[in-house]
Amino acid sequence: MSKVFTLAQLVKKYGSEAQKRSFKKNGNLSGKEFTLLIKSVETEWESYTVEGRGSKRIITCSGKRSKKLVLPDNRSNNGQGQLVGEFELNSLVTSYLNQMNNKVSPMSANKWLTELGIIDRSLTGALYGDKDVHLEKIQELFSQANQDYNKNKMDIDMLEEFIKIYLKHIKSSLVSVFNKLAKAKVIIYQKEVWGCTTKNKHRKLTRQEIRSIAELRRILLNEHELKGRDLFKTNMKEVKAFNKEFGEQLREQLNLLFYYDAHFCLLQDSDLGVLDYLNRLQQKGELDFKYSLTEESAFIMTQVYKDMQSKHSLKLAKDREKSISNMSDSNRIKCLKIMKQYVPMWDLLLKHFKCISCFKSKPNVVEEAATTKIEIDSIEFEISKESKRTNQMHSSKPFDGFLK
Repeated sequence: MSKVFTLAQLVKKYGSEAQKRSFKKNGNLSGKEFTLLIKSVETEWESYTVEGRGSKRIITCSGKRSKKLVLPDNRSNNGQGQLVGEFELNSLVTSYLNQMNNKVSPMSANKWLTELGIIDRSLTGALYGDKDVHLEKIQELFSQANQDYNKNKMDIDMLEEFIKIYLKHIKSSLVSVFNKLAKAKVIIYQKEVWGCTTKNKHRKLTRQEIRSIAELRRILLNEHELKGRDLFKTNMKEVKAFNKEFGEQLREQLNLLFYYDAHFCLLQDSDLGVLDYLNRLQQKGELDFKYSLTEESAFIMTQVYKDMQSKHSLKLAKDREKSISNMSDSNRIKCLKIMKQYVPMWDLLLKHFKCISCFKSKPNVVEEAATTKIEIDSIEFEISKESKRTNQMHSSKPFDGFLK
């Protein structure tokens, strides 16, 4: 048995919604879109032939299957909910914009995370400042808990790895949320390149300055015989030399101390106002988050997010500990992995930099006296009384529960 289809007929019968929209808009499919369409066709037909080109293609399908094949989908949840704490991060971002009356200047990802209360200033302080104070404290605490641990000055490698990996992952999550909210038309999002001048002033860079930075980077990479992907190997002497010279040239040629991506976000508006627009999206079922958190609920939402992120971060650290042949690892990192001290130290670093939640899920008798109980939507949380609420969101609106 065989059947002949025009491209339009094939798209109508086997195409996804995205493929149908693309065909309606362009009158044709791209090569990738057509390949994906054929995969759907092959679930019902054993073979096919294509005659013609572009929108004039004629597809002949042969060998009708008695039972439709089910294509394996290796994506987790088919692209939905893959981001750890996506609901919480959506809520925190939109609520922050709402509480700031939609007037937020472009900020670096680190600044965004600090403003949202997700990362502590001690972490950004260690990123930009002296790490020795943190290292001494971590070594002291780790020595008390691990008798087999031998303190080493190269433990600085572990501290630097934690800062680099943890911040990279959590910043990536934030930017993903920006992009998803923009795609859902909840916010307007733009990424800009900003720089800090030698006079310590932050400003948006011109296109010419951005081109000059790219050209300078390209020249220095060639001079040091490096590729862009090599720069994460911070222990390489060539990378250290590159970073030093690159910083010097930025100052001399462009009067810049450093440059960074700045993220500008604005809640979408309508003729009746921002909240009306968001309420309408909610009524249509297009919002899966809360956009009007009070200070209290924002604090709790932040702790929920930190709890999820820290657990995920520790899980990834356990996976990395198993890999002792990573060429980018320093000798000290390899040693900690072999001694099975990589994960325990990672856990300590999460606690030291306050990356974990202050919630107490099951406090003992001593801990119970030092906790406060808060109930939301019939769910009881245990929060340490010593916790400092650093989230900057304020609202006089009553909290009406998390929107799910």
